[in-house]
Amino acid sequence: MMHQVFNLSLAQLHAATETAQARSEVFIEQQPSGIVIPGSVLEAAVEVSPGRYVLFVTDGIAYEESLTIVLCQRDEGVQEIIYIEHAYTSGFFEALNIYNDHIQFQFFKDTLWSLRVADSPKFTLPFIGDPKGVKRNAGFTKRLIITLND
Repeated sequence: MMHQVFNLSLAQLHAATETAQARSEVFIEQQPSGIVIPGSVLEAAVEVSPGRYVLFVTDGIAYEESLTIVLCQRDEGVQEIIYIEHAYTSGFFEALNIYNDHIQFQFFKDTLWSLRVADSPKFTLPFIGDPKGVKRNAGFTKRLIITLND
């Protein structure tokens, strides 16, 4: 059963620049994990199964904040990353709710997002199916399925 955890933290390795996000290492129970992710501010961490986490990360940039969502596995590293961003728009991560099969949260005013985590990669066509403002690497599979709740 998914639940929010508070035993994860980030240690910044590289500060953000004009062209790149900050990079941080994930610490689990105050121990380095070797998992390096984009971002510097851990907004929330959800354990979706033992040792498998969804991290909600920002950079702390006023007036143009974006949200990075990272799926990672202890001892395996990053499995998938998605970004929610709109140019010249600042978002605030809030209203986290965790259900048996999905996570809901708000980012960009009253926009309610829903995130499902697949146990194994699901076949998808690149660039199809994600809401406006969601960016991810091109590929034929995804584990993080994100939708807008209008």
